[in-house]
Amino acid sequence: MPTKEELGRRLRVARFEKNLTLKQVATRCGMSATHISEVERGKTSPTIGALQRIAAALGENPSHFVREDIIEPVKFTPAASRCSFVTRTVGGAPTPIEFVTAGIRGGYVQVMRRVGPPGESGDAEPRIGEIVVLCVRGAIRVTVCDQSWTLREGDTLQTRMDDGFAAEVVGDEEAESLWIMAAPVLIPV
Repeated sequence: MPTKEELGRRLRVARFEKNLTLKQVATRCGMSATHISEVERGKTSPTIGALQRIAAALGENPSHFVREDIIEPVKFTPAASRCSFVTRTVGGAPTPIEFVTAGIRGGYVQVMRRVGPPGESGDAEPRIGEIVVLCVRGAIRVTVCDQSWTLREGDTLQTRMDDGFAAEVVGDEEAESLWIMAAPVLIPV
């Protein structure tokens, strides 16, 4: 049986994955948002009936939240085993993103690496969490809420991802950057 803190974390992650607010879950299950918040923060344990109602509001079976999972505390990713995927820029051109880390199951941090040619640009959809951008070489412009910053070698920018953001390679050379994301739900790799 998971601890009340782990149970609360699992409930919160499921709520984030479904893009639901506390108030929406409370309305669906007939409980107070305050009580659900206390459960999610591990401050209190739900009764079996309350867990059943919250799970139903999240579209899950209660056993999903109380199952015994073995979660490895360390995940080693050899350079040769890194996973990459191709996304599309605003203009539709393919751009590869390499996952430097896949993220620990149940963890909150993931690191991605991008190398892009001059002029490449893309938008990131809004999501819950934060991101740190480290420019390794070249120059990239990151725009958040209509304000832009140009990062050059060694510069970093940290921002919440609630409103999404845009990034563009500026200058005449390709740019390499690391993107360190901290979020309750990681990108599946």
